[in-house]
This record gives sequence, C-alpha cells and structure tokens, in this order.
Amino acid sequence: MRRKDKEITDHNKIEMVLKKGKIMHIAMLDGNKPYLIPVNYGYQDNAIFIHCAKEGKKIDLIKKNNILCFQTEIGVNVVNAEVAYKCGTLYKSVLGYGKAYFIDNPKEKKLAADVLMNQYRNEEGAKHAYGKCLKEVCLI
Repeated sequence: MRRKDKEITDHNKIEMVLKKGKIMHIAMLDGNKPYLIPVNYGYQDNAIFIHCAKEGKKIDLIKKNNILCFQTEIGVNVVNAEVAYKCGTLYKSVLGYGKAYFIDNPKEKKLAADVLMNQYRNEEGAKHAYGKCLKEVCLI
C-alpha cells in the first residue's frame, strides 16, 4: 500500500469494518478477465459468508476457480473544497483475498445464514430469517 499512514493493520479495527459493512464486492476470474459484483455478506470469527442463488455466473466461476478478492467500506464521506485537488473522500475499507467454499451441511448452513442476517438485523430477527427456505439458497 502506497499510503502506509492510511493502512489499517489492527485486527480489531479490520473486524469492526467487516462487521459494520453492508455490501461487499467480490472479484473472480472469468477466463482472463476480472468479474466484480456486489453481494450481501455476514462476518464472524474470521469467516465471511455470502448468500446467493443456487445457479448463475458467480456460482459457475467459483466452481472453476474459488480464489476471490473482496472489499467493503464504511463511513464514506465526500470532502469538497474550492480547489479540485483538495477534494477527497474519507472512508475505512478492508481488502483481502480468500477461497470460497460451498456450505452444504445443514447445521453449518443455518449458522452461516444466521451470521449473514445478523449483519443486517438484530440476533433475534436473524434466528427466524431463513426458516424453511434454507434448502433453496446457496451459502458460500
């Protein structure tokens, strides 16, 4: 990273960004081209969980190559100034790399769904969010 003064290296601060973020962008390879999409996600215990349909381009690409790049941000605030070069944007972001794995075990899938829903709702709301439809969705 060029701007070491902006780099977040404290694990607790990284976790805070991952826990507060609402949209994550994941990048995959589509042949020799990058493929980048926004996804809903949940974060807990050094794991990121992603909800998606059971079929589609993202699923096809992950089956071919499960290495991903991910990014999320919080606190985006545009700073305007009279002079263009003094304008900027304030934010905290996390960028990382990992491998995607499909979750098939029903208990693990329920846990992943609860973590994901917890990202957007309180714990009580997350407990009942998926119900019987867990069989109809894919969790990574």
